[in-house]
Formats: sequence, structure tokens, C-alpha cells
Amino acid sequence: MSFFEPGKSEDIVFIEKIAKTMGKGFGAADSFGTVIYPAAGQTLVLPDDDADTAELNGKLFCMVRAEGRDLWFFDDVPGGGEQGVESGLKALKIAAAFYTETVTASSTRRSEFFRQLLLGGKDQALQGDFTVNTKKNSPASEYTVLLVTLAKGKTPEDRERDGRISEVFTLLEYAFPENEGYVNVRIRPDACTVIVPLSEEMQFENALEAAESVIDTVRTELAIEITVSVGCRVKLLRNIDASYRTADRALAIGEAFDIGTGVYSYDSLGVARILYGQKRDVCESYLKEVFGVQFFENSLRVQEGETRSAGDEELIFTIKMYLKYNQNVTETAKALFVHRNTLNYRIEKFNKLTGLDCTEFEDGVKISIGFMVASYLETLQPQGDDGSSEKRVSRETGARSKKQQNKR
Repeated sequence: MSFFEPGKSEDIVFIEKIAKTMGKGFGAADSFGTVIYPAAGQTLVLPDDDADTAELNGKLFCMVRAEGRDLWFFDDVPGGGEQGVESGLKALKIAAAFYTETVTASSTRRSEFFRQLLLGGKDQALQGDFTVNTKKNSPASEYTVLLVTLAKGKTPEDRERDGRISEVFTLLEYAFPENEGYVNVRIRPDACTVIVPLSEEMQFENALEAAESVIDTVRTELAIEITVSVGCRVKLLRNIDASYRTADRALAIGEAFDIGTGVYSYDSLGVARILYGQKRDVCESYLKEVFGVQFFENSLRVQEGETRSAGDEELIFTIKMYLKYNQNVTETAKALFVHRNTLNYRIEKFNKLTGLDCTEFEDGVKISIGFMVASYLETLQPQGDDGSSEKRVSRETGARSKKQQNKR
């Protein structure tokens, strides 16, 4: 089943059905007066915005509001004087009401259809290669999913009650309009998704840039911090659940390892994808091997319910920044707003405590991976008697422990 005919929007499909009962003079224009049916491109002078119906320049107009979009239905003025005008406006009102009801119902069905498809409910969605409206000159060759979630710090229930994800979703609908082939879905209380059709005009790299742009726009327009994770690419839309699963996993990995970019692409997570899922004892053993038992026990490890000392936190953050700036003392000192001598002192202190040399490339790589493992370790619950451990904080689907579920 196809929700849209290729190259034809759902709006036009519904308007065409209405036109069959309205007659040859019937048409529709957008809020700027550009005719979208029957022959796109012509521009009309529209009535004032505060008028729901009007007669102007030999035509009757009726405002249509549906799913956040304003349209004007119009028709030729019929004969019969005032009675004919009244009859014509009544017919346009009926057409507008039918269109609004149809579009609203279709949008609900469509949203639930794609939600089920994203969640892997192919038995509840129809089998086949489902398509969306894409541009005729740039058909989609692949699809990917952008998973948009609010930044950590509140429970899903709090986020839903605040309604903030609803604000984000509204903005996404403007940024990724459905008439250009995007599909926006409220996937769960704390998250929404955008299905992105990839083509020559919208390549995967462009999708990553779009994800970064979304973060900046939401931060600027709504003062809300969000995270965007990007799933793998799939050839067929019916397999889009694979992209959603990898986007969800990319979110969990990105947050667990404190990657901190704001955009987590599953295809670009590198070693974090390998490390994710390791047990607590494996992580601790590795950190002791890299940093030494004393530094791990006294400075790096964070016990349940505790925090690092200010001095340890400062030292670790300094080395992280030093590695981030490719072991460049000048650039790192500028970023930290400290004197070069202060930075060099902290580097020497770290090297003395760990027995490593963070100025060397090979040790720098080991330290970077070690810090990633340490961040991941902080998300794990203390290991049980059976050697298992649960993630303390994870929004990956199905990852909450039974204890967390009982609390909810």
C-alpha cells in the first residue's frame, strides 16, 4: 500500500476527490494565494485573513484550516444573485469541513501506521514496499531515521507532562515537511522521529548536517536541549524499523560513553559500539590495567551515590580537553582559560599518578578509550552475585531494569 502517489501530495489527492463533486470552477490555493489545484502556479488575490468566507474578483473563497496548514478553497460565483452566492459559500464550507475531517483522520492513521512500522509491527502494518511522497526528479534510494529526544535529566512522564516534546515535534514538522517526503512520528512519550528519504539531493551526510541544524534551531527557538541520533540506512521503507533500532542504540551508546556531540550517528560511533554491553568486571579490569589500580581506586572510579573530588574532576577534565585538542598545549590552555604552565603541571601530575605519558600518541589513544570506558562504567549498577550488571541510565528500548519499572 502507498500512502501517496509518487510525486503527488496527500492534500492534492483529497482535493481532487472534492473537485469531482464541486465542478470545474473549484480550486485550492495556499495561504500566499498560489494555486495548488487544479493548475499549480497561478496566483490569486486573497480575502483578508480575518474573513473565513468572502466574495472577491468574481470568485467565492472559504478558509480551510487542517493539521496546522491554512488553505483557501475557491469557486466561481454562481448565478442567482445573493441566493446563489449564499448557496456557493455553503457548498465551499461543506467541502472545507469534509477536507479537514478527512485530513485529520488520515494523519492519525498515517502516524500510527508509521509508528508501528518503526517499532517493527509489520503484522499490524500492511506488507509491501510502502512509499512516501518524494520529488519526481530525486526519488528516494534509501531511508534513515532521526531520533529526537529531550536531554537527560527528567523522566519520560515529566517530559510528557511539560509538553516540551510536543513543542519540538511541532518545530520538526516545519523543518521536515511531509510534502517533501519526510515522515514525522511521535514514537514514545519522550521522543519523536523523522523518517528521512535519501536521494541525490538529500544524502546521508546532509541528514547529519540537518540533525546538527535541528539541535541549534530547537535551542534557539525553544530554549530546549535535545539529542539527535541517526540510524543506519535501509533500502526499503518497510525495513525502516532497523534504522530506528540502530538510532535508539546510538542514543544509548552516545549517552553511556558521554560522547557529548549532541548528534550520535550509529555508523560513526567507532570503538564505543564494541565496548557497549561489556560487563562491569571487564570494564574495571581494563581501567586498572590502563591507569593502574591506585589511580583507578582513588581518582577515577565513582562509587554508588558518590562523586569525585573537585581536584580529581579538574585533573580528568583537563586531560580530556588536552586529548580533544590533539595534545596541543597552546590550544588546550586557551580552551581552559589557564596558563600554559598550569596545564603542563596538570599533565605532569597525571602522568606521575598513572605511569602513562599522555603527550605520546599511543598512550593518548589508551587514555581516550579508558575515559570512554570510565564514563560507561558510571552508567552501570553494581555487579550482582551472578556476575551481571544493569545499566543505571539508559533510554534504549527495553533496557530498564525490573526495579526501575516497579518504581514507575
